[in-house]
Amino acid sequence: MRRVVITGIGTVNALAPDAPGTFRALRDGRCGIAPLGFRDADRLTIRIGAEVRDWHAADRFAAGDLPLYDRVTQYALVAGAEAVAMAGLPGDLGSRGGVILGTAAGGIQTWEDSYRAVFADGRNRVSPLVVPRLMHNAPASHLSIRHGLTGPVLAVASACASANHAMGLALQQIRAGAAEVMLTGGAEAMLCFGGVKAWEGLRVLAPDACRPFSLGRKGMVIGDGAGVLVFEAEDHARARGARVLAEVAGFGMTADAGHRDPKRRGRGPGDAGGACGCGDGSRRGRLYQRAWHRDAGQ
Repeated sequence: MRRVVITGIGTVNALAPDAPGTFRALRDGRCGIAPLGFRDADRLTIRIGAEVRDWHAADRFAAGDLPLYDRVTQYALVAGAEAVAMAGLPGDLGSRGGVILGTAAGGIQTWEDSYRAVFADGRNRVSPLVVPRLMHNAPASHLSIRHGLTGPVLAVASACASANHAMGLALQQIRAGAAEVMLTGGAEAMLCFGGVKAWEGLRVLAPDACRPFSLGRKGMVIGDGAGVLVFEAEDHARARGARVLAEVAGFGMTADAGHRDPKRRGRGPGDAGGACGCGDGSRRGRLYQRAWHRDAGQ
């Protein structure tokens, strides 16, 4: 089986616009969660989030390109450029390189801006670039265009697991011989009025802090940003003298096929073959997890 390694990393998030700054913030114990600063945030019940601040898109992208990029694509492009630079990738990969990125919401800011234009401002038409901006595959597509990668290019949308699934599929592409190099990871830009208002309906957002393992936890906190990794066939990386950061040893994915209503699940906790620590950070959600793990262990 072909071995796959990581040769580059890049990120944009609430802590920093790059990987070194993020590691420094983690080392120093800084928190990226703060009061929300976007339009109409004062109308929300939940007014905190891990927002990317001081983001000046016009300073990062050409004026002719910016109309094509929702914020989710902007974050992915900057994180991807950092990862590619760290990896020292050659510019002639072509069909030997590809992109698989995960995103749960895609270009939700573009949706919101277009709805405001039509319903609030009374406009009768929107930009012809709305659809290309908001599609889930926009970040992956623009990364492929920016770096000339003409191999497998696609998006994965599976809620909180989107980026993990994207990385697993990227691993499989290299192992299968479909590519030598894959840019992979995830991007999200859900922090806008409509995005947070929709999450408020679920009643899983914390109003004050993110503390999922605390007895006083009240839910989860949404964050924006992107994380992009360079996955590369080990023999390809070694041949060009690349620095190897880590190896991707394996990947698996399953689904519990369960209904939200316990009475309609069809499968019981005793049918579980494993356990997962993922949850919404709420006390109610933790009760479900605890019951599932307890019964699965019997």
